[in-house]
Amino acid sequence: QGGERGSAVQIEIQELALKYRGLRIADRSRHRQLVSALVEYGQQTPVLVVAVAGGAKPYVLIDGYARVAALASLGRDLVEALVLPLAEPEALVFGHRLEASRRPSVLEEAWLVRALIEGHGKSQAQLAAGLQRSVSWVNRRLSLVRVLPESVQEAVQRGVLSAQAAMKYLVPLARAKRVDCEQLVAHLRPGPISVRQMQRLYEGWKQGNREQRARLLAHPRLYLKVQEEDSRPVVAGEGGSEAEPLAADFEALAAMCRRVRRQVRGGLLDRSIREEREAMIATWREVRLIFASLEKLIDRQSIAWEGGHARSGYPHGDLAPEASGTRDPNDCPAGASLTQCGPARSA
Repeated sequence: QGGERGSAVQIEIQELALKYRGLRIADRSRHRQLVSALVEYGQQTPVLVVAVAGGAKPYVLIDGYARVAALASLGRDLVEALVLPLAEPEALVFGHRLEASRRPSVLEEAWLVRALIEGHGKSQAQLAAGLQRSVSWVNRRLSLVRVLPESVQEAVQRGVLSAQAAMKYLVPLARAKRVDCEQLVAHLRPGPISVRQMQRLYEGWKQGNREQRARLLAHPRLYLKVQEEDSRPVVAGEGGSEAEPLAADFEALAAMCRRVRRQVRGGLLDRSIREEREAMIATWREVRLIFASLEKLIDRQSIAWEGGHARSGYPHGDLAPEASGTRDPNDCPAGASLTQCGPARSA
């Protein structure tokens, strides 16, 4: 299991200290490619390690985290490794300069710089010389990780956010208002988000007022859905008027609301498991926001149609039915209040 320094040896994966795993971004596509290549050809390139004395594990992995993860997912116990005759900080610099299979992202470079400065006491001048970069390059990388909130960096490491999206849009957002940056990323989960989507969110935040920003930060995926729907062209039905698709959407919306109401009345929501129920309730809150926005929009137009006078006398225009005393509150459209639906039917 051991070997002389500078030699290639086989090491048990469990003997590796994965101390610098946080300096890498998870890449699912690359992981799949590595697994496939390992199955077909075996390990072609050794990982880089340094030997440590007195630690819980005898080796620290410097470079090759993706290969080790791929081997572990295949149930392999051993990894081919090159034991570097260097101390950890020098080995990290060496590994960075050797990396040719892929160019590290700016964030990965920034994490390396921070690890060497804060973890190993290197000066910016020493790093600049070792990495063959300028001192200003080192300083810019260090400033980057100090500006970007840790929660955002963790999302990038997990592959939820791309490094490009974080660099182009979350760094300026964090500089402008750090707490908004953290809130946005916290509410993006679950699921990855593209650079283009992040651009839309950042531009929406820049252009919005306080209320609009608050809604965007609380429901970023809802904002993207609404924007996507708004950008779709309206196509008239074949041989029909331009309003036909809108009428069909209203009918489909009403039918969907009635179907959901029947299912909730039948206890399906109560019988669902906790995770499903929480997800549905979260979606319902988003739906209510859409209904509220739609209601305001239609009410404004209905008031304009009637010359500023609502026929029914309701504060929101002529959408509310006339009060007849016969409406069942359960028949209210989703998102509407009892005031808008009319008084409840007496028992």
